[in-house]
Amino acid sequence: MRMRMFPLCAAVAAAFPLHAAFAAADQATAASSPYSFATTPGRLPKNVVPLDYTIALSADAKTHKIAGSESIVLNFTEAADKIQFNSLNEKLSKVMLDGKPVKSVVSDDKLQLTTVMLKQAAQPGRHTLSFAYTGKIEVEPRGLFAQEYVKPDGGKGVLLSTQFEATDARRMFPCWDEPAFRATYQLSVTTPAALTSYSNTPVTKRDVHGASATTAFARTPKMSSYLVEFSAGDLAHVDGESAGTKLSVVTIKGQEQGGLEALANAKQILADYNDYFGVAFPLPKLDSIAVPGGFSGAMENWGAITYNDQILLVTPSSTMGDRQEVFSVQAHEMAHQWFGDLVTMGWWDELWLNESFASWRAAKETDLRHPDWHWWESEDASKENAMRADARSTSHAILQHVTDELEATNAFDPSITYDKGQAVLRMLEAYLGPDTFRDGIRRYMKAHAYSNTTSADLWSALGAASGRDVGAIATTWTAQPGFPLVSAKASCDAAGKRTVTLSQQRFLLQGTSSTPAHWSIPLQIRSGVNGSRQAVLFTDDGQVVDAGRCDEPLNLNADAIGYYRVAYDDATLATNTKAFGTLASGDRIALLDDQWALVEAGLQKLPSYLALASAMGTDQNLRAWQQITAALGSIETDERGTPGHDAYTTYARSIIKPLATQLGWDAKSGETPGIQHLCRTVIEDLGAWGDQEVIAEARKRFAGFVADRKTLSPDDQSVVLNIVARNANDADFEQLHAIAKSAKNETELRRYYWALMLVRPMPLADKAAAIVMSSEIPQQAGTLRLDLVMGLHDEHPEMSWSLFTRNVDALLEPFQPNGPFMVAQYGPAIFWNSVPLDQLETWVKAHVPAEMAPQIARGMETARFRLAEKTMLDKAADSFVGAQSARMN
Repeated sequence: MRMRMFPLCAAVAAAFPLHAAFAAADQATAASSPYSFATTPGRLPKNVVPLDYTIALSADAKTHKIAGSESIVLNFTEAADKIQFNSLNEKLSKVMLDGKPVKSVVSDDKLQLTTVMLKQAAQPGRHTLSFAYTGKIEVEPRGLFAQEYVKPDGGKGVLLSTQFEATDARRMFPCWDEPAFRATYQLSVTTPAALTSYSNTPVTKRDVHGASATTAFARTPKMSSYLVEFSAGDLAHVDGESAGTKLSVVTIKGQEQGGLEALANAKQILADYNDYFGVAFPLPKLDSIAVPGGFSGAMENWGAITYNDQILLVTPSSTMGDRQEVFSVQAHEMAHQWFGDLVTMGWWDELWLNESFASWRAAKETDLRHPDWHWWESEDASKENAMRADARSTSHAILQHVTDELEATNAFDPSITYDKGQAVLRMLEAYLGPDTFRDGIRRYMKAHAYSNTTSADLWSALGAASGRDVGAIATTWTAQPGFPLVSAKASCDAAGKRTVTLSQQRFLLQGTSSTPAHWSIPLQIRSGVNGSRQAVLFTDDGQVVDAGRCDEPLNLNADAIGYYRVAYDDATLATNTKAFGTLASGDRIALLDDQWALVEAGLQKLPSYLALASAMGTDQNLRAWQQITAALGSIETDERGTPGHDAYTTYARSIIKPLATQLGWDAKSGETPGIQHLCRTVIEDLGAWGDQEVIAEARKRFAGFVADRKTLSPDDQSVVLNIVARNANDADFEQLHAIAKSAKNETELRRYYWALMLVRPMPLADKAAAIVMSSEIPQQAGTLRLDLVMGLHDEHPEMSWSLFTRNVDALLEPFQPNGPFMVAQYGPAIFWNSVPLDQLETWVKAHVPAEMAPQIARGMETARFRLAEKTMLDKAADSFVGAQSARMN
């Protein structure tokens, strides 16, 4: 599953972890055990195991009702008189085993269990359970749900689709809804005849009977229940083929052309993955289904991936950023067809085996196929998001204890389960070598196809391929929370040869931890400007390594590959700062990341970071400048309303204005997408920080856009509209609002309405806030409403908080069942400057279940850190800028 990082998530760079308190030793023990069906956790008994489902159902979108029947082939491993499986909001009837009525049936929606008692114990072997049932079609994206949308011609339509991960297959059909219970599925569904139906496997038969049609699908391979998929609607598709696999991009009718780029992507990605994994995609077809709204992200259903249409379709309104997101999300979901579908984690505490690997392989694929995007450099941002979340004392390990499957939703944590896991895997790949790592992955796939695994199975495969004890290294990263700060103290001999003495501590948001923690750290060391990387495994404090010459710069995280911070001694830092402009891009990124984090934690002074930022000059590296402008922007936000704000923004503009002048407003022939993105980034920041020349040029271009919408490309629209919005008067607002209301599609709608939220005068902000919950935002774009609240927060945190709290249920409806976790963990981290923290915490506690206490603790830790950081940064920035001014005078 790909959870789209909407602004609320991105702003705090964290998501939905589970429990803070559990023993790392217990996790390590669990991780050391290979997969075993018998010992895998879960609530369902393992003495009755499903082998094959035959499911026939009728879905009525008008009444939101399901009527179905099931026949399930079961294997009794021992004599038993009780059968137990999952169900929710369903009523069973005509329940029989081997054609004979059972003794009793009890369905408990609170426990989400159905218990069938037999008249006498069934003997070991195969038996068939059959029943009829009724259920309901949901309005939220869980189970089988109905998504209303506006057609391209303006008419209204309804799409049926499914979202089962983690525990919602049971909402569409009663089943053994735990990942270890792999079985085959044969599905047939009756819908209105005007609708076209899709599922995991090809259609084998379609019978039309009057106004209805029954579509039957081929039997699936053995797979977990959460991967079953069904969609039906007024749909069309574009299709192609790759290595014998039929590929289709499915859209609502009239939008098929928007799927052409995704289709081309899928051909390329599938061919690459067939080769990399050493196991060809095993299904005869792979559909990519664009859902108009419905849920935020994508879901890797085997052979029938569903996507929010905004991250699958590319239209003339799409930007380069949109196209990049489409490719990377496709690469993520298609990686799941192997990591997650062909081989599935045994239980939800091993979810990272699905998500971290899909994230890592997607980044690798995107970088491979689009080298001019410099994707691994851009992925540094996701790594930094993970490290910011993981630096909390309340963070959790990649491996999380999940007591039962009803807690599984909590395990979806983009910052840790996705981003940290991805970073750790990249670090391990660099240490073992890409070819060796790939060979280990191929062993893993071939050994565990159509089955389940634990981390131990993966480490075993990588260990066999490399000849190293990979598990001993990896479990120090997966079985405990946090990450290390590596401290480097250099010594020089008479000839200038340098050695470095290493030590490590756990890094925290506000310093380091005194609690002992230890990692086996695969360092990547580079001495000098053009030196090659040297891999060194750092295992013991006091370890001494050779590190080139003392007059050369030194990087212990070359190319920013490692998931750790580095603190250099003063002399080495001074050498690095002096040579900063000549360093490799990845080394500069690593230094900027670490030095800013050390400043935020109070372990270094602000001028040490600003010296690096100033040394960038006009070098055109996108990720390095994104890091710098984000840091400068954080200080600017904290300075708002203080006497030092104007002096600070003058200084901040001086850092980036030379680069903006060099780049100019208009793209030049031969520029990479990254350079063009960099140009827009620094121009928009200058406009936000009061550069009058930039604001005047933005107004000029805006006037042209008002007169003729063709004067600005989709890529250039946001920077112009956002600058004008931040400096808007009444007339500007009305023009911006008119542009938003004239949006031709959802891509434009999201871009234009976002700009409206950036206005600064309070009367205009009131008008913007009134739009958020209005009918101007169509239902299929429901996820946009929360984005708009977050956009409003930038300039008006109190108003944003009021709007959020008054409409919290409606705002979070498209994100269910994750809403409570978002409130508990995101809420405090976002709204720390909106209301007093005690009031904030009281409101959050009143709006989430009591078991969300760990998430609240994480959110409140971030909130308290941000409040303390604001005080620290304001003082440090004022002191620095004042000293700069005094020197100039």
